[in-house]
Amino acid sequence: MDMEKTVCNCMGVTCGQIKEAVDSGAGTLAEVQEATGASTVCGACMEEVEALIAHFKAERDTP
Repeated sequence: MDMEKTVCNCMGVTCGQIKEAVDSGAGTLAEVQEATGASTVCGACMEEVEALIAHFKAERDTP
């Protein structure tokens, strides 16, 4: 996965920034929105942000 890929064009948030937020304890869309600003303007990226949160949470929680 390209951590430099921009997921939220409105706020310029990358995959890596979403991963950092999840690794720091954000586990919901609202928490990631608060930490990064992703998906807080137009909402077009909301599904992708939610999918990334689920992916990074699973990755974080897997020993």
